[in-house]
Amino acid sequence: MSLSSDTANSAASRACFHCGEPVPAGLKLDICIDGELRPMCCPGCRAVASLINSNGLGNFYQQRTAYNQRPTDPAPGSGERYLVYDDPALAGTFTEPGPGGELTARLLLRGLSCAACTWLIEHSLGRAPGVRMALVNLQQNRLDIRFDPARIPLSEIFTRLDALGYQPRPFHSSVQRKQMADEYRQELRRLAVAGLGMMQVGMFAVALHAGDIQGIEIQYQGLLRWVSLLVASFVVLFSARPFFTTAWRHLRHGALVMDLPVALAIGLAWLASAWATFTGSGQVYFDSVVMFTFFLLLGRFLERRVRQRHALAWFDAESSLPDAVSVRRGGRWATVPRVQLQAGDSVLIRAGETVPVDAQVTSGQSAVREDTFNGEHLPRSVAPGDTVYASTTNVEAALEARVLGSYPQCRLAALQRSVEQAQVAKPRLAHLADRIASWFVGAILLLTTATALAWSQIDPQQALWVTLSVLVISCPCALALATPAALTSAASALRTRGVIVRGENALEALARATHLIFDKTGTLTEGALAVTRVHILGDASREQVLALGAALQQYSNHPVARAFTGIEPETGLEEAQYRVGAGLEGRLKGQTYRMGSEQFCREFTKTLPSPPAQPLYWVALCRDAEPLAWIGLDDRTRPETPAVVDAARAAGLQVELLTGDSSAQGPLLAATLGITRVRTGLEPQQKMAHVTALQADGAVVVMVGDGLNDAPVLSLADASFAVASATDLARTQADFVLMEGDLHNILGAWRTARLCRNVIMQNLAWALLYNACAIPLAAMGFIPPWAAAIGMSLSSLLVVANSLRLNSRPTSP
Repeated sequence: MSLSSDTANSAASRACFHCGEPVPAGLKLDICIDGELRPMCCPGCRAVASLINSNGLGNFYQQRTAYNQRPTDPAPGSGERYLVYDDPALAGTFTEPGPGGELTARLLLRGLSCAACTWLIEHSLGRAPGVRMALVNLQQNRLDIRFDPARIPLSEIFTRLDALGYQPRPFHSSVQRKQMADEYRQELRRLAVAGLGMMQVGMFAVALHAGDIQGIEIQYQGLLRWVSLLVASFVVLFSARPFFTTAWRHLRHGALVMDLPVALAIGLAWLASAWATFTGSGQVYFDSVVMFTFFLLLGRFLERRVRQRHALAWFDAESSLPDAVSVRRGGRWATVPRVQLQAGDSVLIRAGETVPVDAQVTSGQSAVREDTFNGEHLPRSVAPGDTVYASTTNVEAALEARVLGSYPQCRLAALQRSVEQAQVAKPRLAHLADRIASWFVGAILLLTTATALAWSQIDPQQALWVTLSVLVISCPCALALATPAALTSAASALRTRGVIVRGENALEALARATHLIFDKTGTLTEGALAVTRVHILGDASREQVLALGAALQQYSNHPVARAFTGIEPETGLEEAQYRVGAGLEGRLKGQTYRMGSEQFCREFTKTLPSPPAQPLYWVALCRDAEPLAWIGLDDRTRPETPAVVDAARAAGLQVELLTGDSSAQGPLLAATLGITRVRTGLEPQQKMAHVTALQADGAVVVMVGDGLNDAPVLSLADASFAVASATDLARTQADFVLMEGDLHNILGAWRTARLCRNVIMQNLAWALLYNACAIPLAAMGFIPPWAAAIGMSLSSLLVVANSLRLNSRPTSP
């Protein structure tokens, strides 16, 4: 029995909502929980209750069966505030038990910025005693950690993350949404300030450079420098702050990241310019400081927006389930929230409703559409004893079913976990870039230090400027841009050709592809039943048969009815009835017509012959005791499919077909297209296992799919495509989306990816050659800071310009 607020208030009108102790008279420490003010007896209870509520765990108080223990310290400190999560009841709201007494916790982290953060957290926690696994999902700002609570309490994990500079809290969808919105607004403010500062300082820089050429009075030069200092200082302190905090956070733990030379370049350029402004000597580079900051922030802002869109996809998947469900309570049906369903509850699922949770049918017969899981449009007939799954649709008649478990235990949640595991396991190009950058950054810092020491002996007055020249000219901007600039340009080129790129890193994998794997329904086929053949048995013509069929099917919401959309129905049909799992019956001009399965029509017409041998979905049409026709339905192959498969084989790709359809249609389609490797009747996990086995043998797998069931394997594949008709989730997990549904664009994207790889190699070669030539010249004092800034900018611009060539390159062979 839960300890609700009503029970608490009836026991004592001024009892502490957290611990149950009496509230001293006149003490006002109330806080708002679940829309109501709750009394608290002391600051300690108020602090703990505020922490629970602010982290989205307010429903904990609805589920508890006893009051909580009163905190011994009325004001928890920075480390002690996490002790509340050692409470087993509270920890149970965001942890799952595992073998050997271990727990798996899911935490939401604030402050993640790049793959280097992932590396830092996983390696730091991985060395902690009692931690078995620590995996960070950068897309969702989430940490999955498995640990032994007997060796390391949950509060210590929170404390360690806090010490690393990240703000941990229990993972809940609502909390994640709010954190994403907060981070978006903060980053937008930083970007806006940097953009405004760049425009302002840029105008002042034009005047200063013109003055250097044409002459300018000293007082006006000083004024422009001082105003530029004020604007640039605000940009550095506010907009560029993440570069400094990230660099320092990793530096404290011995990690060198790209943000370190970026922070040093910004900081030293600002310091040198500020010194020149104070002393009235030298050159100022405030325009380079703010411009550098703006463009780096812009790139990171766009990258984070992509990650946030990915993270929100599963919110929509779960939100498609009904919020309220009809449950039998005390012999009558009552409407309760779905989240309150428990195993053993009896629920009512009406025709047309979405199944709210995995359940076993106890009464009624119907059919459910399971294209969510198997991608097939034909529904499955269900009867007492059969299982129906959350997110599938009941299409025929009402069902009564017994709940098998809560949402986390259902098949849809298991599919969600499969997607998340695939996302974590998927290799990212950024990991390699950070490993290379670590050595490169270390070399830059050593070289810069050596230059500073040498020039402090040669010419101390020039030491700062020469050192700054080395640091600026060697800043790995061109190296950092070499890959993302080409990937972004290729993505832009593909967008103009109807291919949306959602995972730019997958372009590199697509260029190395060895296997091209297709789903069947909705991918190689059009994904909808259509009338393919009409086998006449009586005196009615083809047009009459189709008109009669359309007249009957307009009284059905079965997927078969969609095949008759666009066919003019016969008028005058009366007394139409739908027979669950069988077909339709109606009267027209005094005669009775039936349309449906062979068994249903054979009961009416004993002379009905067997359907033709052609492997189609056959529907019989009868009139009184006379068979009229067999109507063959099929999911038609896309017109471009044969040419695409042939071209893929000609390009040297190994083509395979994986489908959840267990009928003969899969092998038949494969034989028609010349595909020799085909596997049918596969569950999502079986598709993932097949792809994993190929990858283990060294294959680079490209998956093309459609439907929610394809989401895990799309996310696991090295590169993946979804057609425009794919469900939102499948489109989100895919790296590429074919907006026009033209499969020819798959090979077009493959050719663009190969061109992109060549451009990346050219960019990297130029970046390394530039640094190899420019750094020694700067170290010898031949390149002043202003020329170093121009060289750094030109180097980056050359990389970008070379990448832009992808927009004009054709994708045809």
